[in-house]
Amino acid sequence: MNTNRTAYKQEVDHRFMKPVRMARNKTQAQLAELMNVDVSTVGKLEREELKFTPLYESKFNDALKRMRVSNMELVSIRELVNMKQRRGYK
Repeated sequence: MNTNRTAYKQEVDHRFMKPVRMARNKTQAQLAELMNVDVSTVGKLEREELKFTPLYESKFNDALKRMRVSNMELVSIRELVNMKQRRGYK
């Protein structure tokens, strides 16, 4: 098996929400609509004021599919998130 291949399904967490939203030029309200949640929920998830439960993960994954975010885009966003974390950014 080739170990250089990208995993089919990238795991995501709350740290991916804002970068994905910005990459797709979406507002919090538009992402909330895609996730089928209240706009305040998106803001709270992005600010870590609300726990990113499996329910929200599922809703975010549904939104990713609706926005047609590819695995390669998620890999790039993961690298961005990890780099920011290493540098101490939120």
